[in-house]
Amino acid sequence: QGTEQQVQKLAPAAALRAAFGETAGVVKMMATTLWDMILGKRSLDELGGPVRIAKMSGEQASLGAIVLISFIALISVNLGFVNLLPVPMLDGGHLVFYAFEALRGQPLSHKVQEFATMAGLMLVFGLFVFLTWNDLASLGVWDRLSRLFS
Repeated sequence: QGTEQQVQKLAPAAALRAAFGETAGVVKMMATTLWDMILGKRSLDELGGPVRIAKMSGEQASLGAIVLISFIALISVNLGFVNLLPVPMLDGGHLVFYAFEALRGQPLSHKVQEFATMAGLMLVFGLFVFLTWNDLASLGVWDRLSRLFS
C-alpha cells in the first residue's frame, strides 16, 4: 500500500457495491494466504499479532486519516474472517455445532461441546502466544535479549 490513497465520491448504491467488492477481495486474499500457509507455500512469519498491529497502526496513522481508516477496515474484515473459522469457541465453531445438530437432529452432547470449546480456547491462546512471539522476533527483541545475556 503506497502513501497515496484516492478518495472517490460515489452514489450510495455504487458505494455499497464497491464496499462489498473490496471486502470480497480482501476475504479472498486472506483465504488464499491462509491456504498457502497451510500448504507451506508462505511463511508463518508473515502472520502478525497485537504488537505488529500496533506498530502498523502507527505507521498508517502517519500517512493520514484516509490511510488509517482503510487500515482499520482491513483489520475489521480480518477479525471477521478469523472469527468465522471453524474453531470451537469462535462463531465459526458455533456454526459447525449447528451444522452437526441439523445433520443429527439433536445437538452434540454438552461434554463434547465443552471439550471442543476448551480445545478451541487452547488453540486461540496458543495462536496469540505464537503471534506475539513472532511480533517480538520481527522487532529484534529476542536477538537483543540473547546478546544482553551472553
